[in-house]
Amino acid sequence: MIFFRDKSSFFRKILFAINIFNSFFIAICFVLNNYYHPIFSVFSFFTFLYPLFFLINICFFIYWSLKIDFRFFLSFSILIFLFYNSVSFFKIGERTVEEKEDFHVMSFNSRLFNHYRWIDQDSIPSQIKKFIINKMPDVLSIQEYHGAYKDILSGYKNKYIYLSSNNVGQSIFTNNQIINRGAIEFDNSNNSIIFIDIVEKNDTIRVYNAHFESFKVDVKKIRADVKSFKNVVGKIKSGYVDQKQQLDTLLSHVSRSSYKTILTVDLNNTEHSFVYKEIANKMDDIFKLKGKGFGSTYAFKFMPIRIDYIFVSPSITAKNFTVHDKNISDHKPISAFIKI
Repeated sequence: MIFFRDKSSFFRKILFAINIFNSFFIAICFVLNNYYHPIFSVFSFFTFLYPLFFLINICFFIYWSLKIDFRFFLSFSILIFLFYNSVSFFKIGERTVEEKEDFHVMSFNSRLFNHYRWIDQDSIPSQIKKFIINKMPDVLSIQEYHGAYKDILSGYKNKYIYLSSNNVGQSIFTNNQIINRGAIEFDNSNNSIIFIDIVEKNDTIRVYNAHFESFKVDVKKIRADVKSFKNVVGKIKSGYVDQKQQLDTLLSHVSRSSYKTILTVDLNNTEHSFVYKEIANKMDDIFKLKGKGFGSTYAFKFMPIRIDYIFVSPSITAKNFTVHDKNISDHKPISAFIKI
């Protein structure tokens, strides 16, 4: 009896040690979400793992509670703290219906319309065309646009396409009148921000389409050796710093505009990142207001990842949000219905 009791006690001590480590990782994620410093760069990838840390915390809370063990208090405290600070990764959405007068904004990273056949299907460009024609949003922003596919979206009256020297860039399509347009290039990057000013119901609206730097880490190619580790760390540090610079460029430009603003962006980072938090402090994330579920927009097998967003000025009313379940890129198209 004493032997089994001691064995059980040792097992619980090991579990609680893991519980403490997991809580520590959650604390790191919270710091990364709220503060920026280059020294944090090597840890920045932890925010991508936050849903996993959160789920483990819930499991520990349930386990200690069922055992009627006071150690449940650690996991319970973490849950209360995160709830109080509105940190979550799952949204219980309310049922809403789009109305005819709602303004439809769509954002989509097309992955160059499958130009390099990442998806082994020749029909991807035509599938994208069919999908967009069926939805026909009032404003369509495309990241990773490829100039070779300009005929796919010929149904729109107006457009602004900004391409780099390799025929790749960002684009915005609309049937509304465009009265101004422009592009902001990022330093040492092929990514950029473009914007248009459109007329909607006698009001001028500014629409941004931005694509932030990727961390360029291919999980499948990671190896258990020093060289691979240094390579991954270097990419993470570089991406972390680049994204902060791109964030500053974007927010500086937005702050100088007096118009109501719509921001469509492939942030290449999650809602638990500092760059997301800084934007969300100034604009409304439509998914947070009207979305539901995990809102996953990126094809990552291990866990749901949301890196594509539509933000609006607080003066714009959110009506609905949808993540379209279409396998026509490594990203999912997203739609926001708003009232201007």
